[in-house]
Amino acid sequence: MLRIPQLMDETSTATEDEIFGAKEVSGSVTASVSLEFFREHGLFYQEDAVVGGIVDALDQQGLSSSPDSFKFFSGCILGDDRIQSILRPYLIHPNPQVCRSFGSDPGHIFAFSLGPTHGDRIVVHMWGAGSQVVFYDSSHKKPLKGVLAANGLLEIPLASLRKNGCKPIEVQMEKGGIAILHYRHAFQIKTGFTNAYGLESPTNDDTGTRGS
Repeated sequence: MLRIPQLMDETSTATEDEIFGAKEVSGSVTASVSLEFFREHGLFYQEDAVVGGIVDALDQQGLSSSPDSFKFFSGCILGDDRIQSILRPYLIHPNPQVCRSFGSDPGHIFAFSLGPTHGDRIVVHMWGAGSQVVFYDSSHKKPLKGVLAANGLLEIPLASLRKNGCKPIEVQMEKGGIAILHYRHAFQIKTGFTNAYGLESPTNDDTGTRGS
């Protein structure tokens, strides 16, 4: 698996803090390496005002939890080479499989799963304007502990993330935006809300690590 220094140009002096910007993953992570970057970190994100506007419109129309609403974001996906490189394997299958909306819940950290499964699964978050989120780098690869929460997700103690060296990444989606997460990746919604779409590519095998 490629590490960050391998993903960057030899002349690049970008640090991890510079790569994980407050609003987007650095442009030094190009479309040619964005998929490998995602596989390594379980995360890709960027602010997008168009996405924020669509999320707001869907909410007003009561369509936030409809899987069919994913089609309204197709222009945002196809118009961005980095995002398209990551999502291409999933767009050739009938997706999304499911859609759920989640609001702010500061102080609580969640993941969709902590256990292994067959197939390659991701969650595409479409964020409303004013969203502030914390992601936890490489948490999708760690043996985290968690308990079932009232929202149907698994809540992960901060101590488990710290023990496994999962660095918090603070992201501000003031205008709204998109984040692609591995389905085991941990996140915390401080403010705002998201439409979370579950996508699957059943041709790939994915053997995760189950928390205990």
